[in-house]
Amino acid sequence: KMIQIGQAKRISISDVASVAFSDTPIVVISSSSNSLNSSKISNSVNFPNSSKAVTDDIFSIEDELYPECICRAILFCRSVSNLALQAPILGAEAAALVSFLNAGITPLIPIKGGDSIDKLCSDMILGKGSCRLAIGRANSSGSREYIELPISEAMAAVGIEPILPTAIPESEKPRSSFPAVSIAIGSLLAYGAQSLSKVVDCVAALTCEAIGFNKLETYDLTYFESSRPHRGIMLSASTLRLLLDGSKRCSVSTPNSPAVVFDASVFCRIPQINGPSIDSIAAACKVMDIELNSIESSQIVFDDTQTLLAASQLCDTLMRLIDSSSDRLQQLHLIVGTSVQATKKTSQPQSSLLQQYLVLMQLVSTLTAELSASLAVLDQLDTASTQKTAAVAEDAEGGSQGVQKGSKPEQDDSHLSEEQRLKAEAKRKAKADKAALKAQQKESKKSAALVLGAGSSLIRNHLKAQSALALRPFDDSEAGFVSTCERVVEQLNAGGKRRPKIPKGARDYTPEQMRIREQAFSAIRRVFKRHGGVEIDTPVFELKEVLTGKYGEDSKLIYHLADQGGELLSLRYDLTVPFARFLAMNSVGNIKRFHIAKVYRRDQPQLARGRYREFYQCDFDIAGAFSPMVADAEVISVAAEILSELPVGTFLIKLNHRKLLDAIFDISGVPVEKFRPICSAVDKLDKLAWAEVKAEMVEEKGLSAEVADKIGSFVLFNGQPQELWERLTADAVFGDHSLAAAAMADLKTLFAYLAAMNTLQHVSFDLSLARGLDYYTGVIYEAVLTDGTSQVGSIAAGGRYDNLVGMFSAAGVQTPCVGVSIGIERVFTIMEKKAEQLNILQSSNIQVYVASIGSDLICERMRVAQSLWAANIASEYSHLDNPKFKKQLDEALERGIPFMVVFGPEELEKGAVKVKNMSLKTEQEVVIDELVAVLLQQGCVSLSAGVDVSFITAMKASSLNIEVKEKDGK
Repeated sequence: KMIQIGQAKRISISDVASVAFSDTPIVVISSSSNSLNSSKISNSVNFPNSSKAVTDDIFSIEDELYPECICRAILFCRSVSNLALQAPILGAEAAALVSFLNAGITPLIPIKGGDSIDKLCSDMILGKGSCRLAIGRANSSGSREYIELPISEAMAAVGIEPILPTAIPESEKPRSSFPAVSIAIGSLLAYGAQSLSKVVDCVAALTCEAIGFNKLETYDLTYFESSRPHRGIMLSASTLRLLLDGSKRCSVSTPNSPAVVFDASVFCRIPQINGPSIDSIAAACKVMDIELNSIESSQIVFDDTQTLLAASQLCDTLMRLIDSSSDRLQQLHLIVGTSVQATKKTSQPQSSLLQQYLVLMQLVSTLTAELSASLAVLDQLDTASTQKTAAVAEDAEGGSQGVQKGSKPEQDDSHLSEEQRLKAEAKRKAKADKAALKAQQKESKKSAALVLGAGSSLIRNHLKAQSALALRPFDDSEAGFVSTCERVVEQLNAGGKRRPKIPKGARDYTPEQMRIREQAFSAIRRVFKRHGGVEIDTPVFELKEVLTGKYGEDSKLIYHLADQGGELLSLRYDLTVPFARFLAMNSVGNIKRFHIAKVYRRDQPQLARGRYREFYQCDFDIAGAFSPMVADAEVISVAAEILSELPVGTFLIKLNHRKLLDAIFDISGVPVEKFRPICSAVDKLDKLAWAEVKAEMVEEKGLSAEVADKIGSFVLFNGQPQELWERLTADAVFGDHSLAAAAMADLKTLFAYLAAMNTLQHVSFDLSLARGLDYYTGVIYEAVLTDGTSQVGSIAAGGRYDNLVGMFSAAGVQTPCVGVSIGIERVFTIMEKKAEQLNILQSSNIQVYVASIGSDLICERMRVAQSLWAANIASEYSHLDNPKFKKQLDEALERGIPFMVVFGPEELEKGAVKVKNMSLKTEQEVVIDELVAVLLQQGCVSLSAGVDVSFITAMKASSLNIEVKEKDGK
């Protein structure tokens, strides 16, 4: 392993820990050299005769000097910060400091007072001051033996030449404000806490085994998912279940000894303590990684506030883990008596970073004590179980002899010959031995050896194989306890023990359901293409800034991806905003575009109503400059054509104008800044009664009751478009308001165009329609079902958005756009229910089943099938070498395949096959060369004729009205 620094190389808290506790070499990457100062700690140096080796395994807050590990971390962080400033003099100093680290030389850094780190480092490279010089390599705990001596002597011992003083005055040298001491200690604290977070569940699992905690249902994920769905808690509970899976010691059917009484709540709370603690530690580690790689600026003084806050958060978390471990240790004390002493509970929060670092060491001590006590209890149980098993075996052996000697009266064999008598005795002995073995196995099961969980047994075996119990948070070796626990949990997760689960608001699709989707998509694409639409695609994720601020109150439903240190990204909420960004980046001119793809919303799923978090949208948009309302009319006509072709029942397209809504709000007295929030409230009128919407306006949006009532007098208007338009105009409902006049003029033109396209019959002019998205600027519309049998909400929606593209254009160039989006998932919900009711879901998409009678005809079946595939006819045959004809016939009937092609040796000799029409129950012998033509003539569907539309045809032809309603949240 090697750590590279310089040239914008990112480092992590694990790098700091590696330098502090191991002999990992450091390499400085610079523009002039690719590998500087990579020498390792010397194993043979010329030590002064007066030197005396010491170690600093244990230190306290009363010590005057930082321990060697922290000094190495400080020196490393100072080197990294100096390189980041890209000043030649600081770069040379950083290279020199790295040479000292690689040679095992660290300065004596006082905890309180003394020179600054800048001064100390400058003196060090000149050979001034005192230092520690490591003797040999670090031991398994990361500590080294070292001697204290003047830096000049240490440099001479390892062969480092002092750097000559620079000619630059001290006052003019560039100085770093990088808080190396705080960040070094904070990084070690974070890494140590991160390591311990990987073992706390494993340690707790061993204690559960030792105590015999048999209420594992408290770790059931179903409880947390419904009652307390915190990710960390659920992850900890799941890990504990995996570790304890298969444990007889923690089995519900194995009651605890009456003599053992313990507080079960201590163990029930483990996930609720460990889970949030692990999350909190991960968040603090992320902060420290950012701080380590932050670059100073001449305008900003680099302080350590973030580091101190993260360290304080880590300290609070560690103290909670100490208290939890101490509580479990106290429960173990109830079992083993005075041989285990409970540790002292933590006191007030620690203020200094070094005190907080010592809290980490306290947690190490507490967890080690808990591990030791758990292992001692398990060893006692193992010994007692072994002794009991041996006693049972001894009793069983004696019982076997008793069975042989006199459990049954001796039989009279006097009438048998000698040979017969010997056979009878052997048979009786074998029977007795078998009975004794069975009895022994039965008793052994009752007193079986100690059986631990799948994970806890692996961890116990690892600890038993060690010469001494040691929990070292900075030991990242494969044989270390931290790595072992991490590896065990990964193995258990990979082993499939965790019950599979699909994310909330998502779903799987069966092959039958996919056939419905394929047919629906094909019908929609046909409509899009016959209107001249061209298809595009965009990334499933966008820059966060692209999506935010475009959806009003619904912006809270955007899925934001976790910050990985790069661009801030979000999953697309719809296909419209990405299209606007596409238009701004690509000079495409006028375009009729369609896009079928998945979008994501962090909404509350309602599966029965077709509302998911991951779902498809089918969008059709017209972008460019056209005569008023021409593009709008065509887009609405596209929506009506699609819904007419799909078997969704009768539908209605509600239509309004955003400018008309703004005029209503203005006339009613709504402040301009509240137009969009009030618009979002009005948008809920299709789900809520007017009284509830009014209450939201008044109580949540801060509108007066009088203004809300005025809005209500407008938004309750709806009816046939041209008739309502005439009535509103004749009554001068909007007075001479300019926005209303412009909107009504647009609508008059639009209704005329829709009538010309024979689409107006599907449209309702509805002033309550609001569409809460902020980017709409003109006509808005929404399609709903009207047959009263389905409650799936809107199944299509859209509108005009003339200003959205300009938001992404540097020059502010606007591109007028209008579009519609089909809510295909809700359409699927209706179609699937109808297909299920009509019993057509199970019908096969295979048109022909190729069967043979006789043996060794698999190659002939392949040849016939290949000829059908070449003609684009979906076909299958049995993959068995010599299938029985009845099985082939049964499969074709069971799968609803409409045709069979059957042949045997006799037909092949004539170059013919038999065609069975399964629905008409007819059979016809045809020449192989005419097979395709005959099948097509009898109604076999070729894929070249288009996708199979049997589902849609059957559902549209059916008079069934399938009721789809939500009941009990399902």
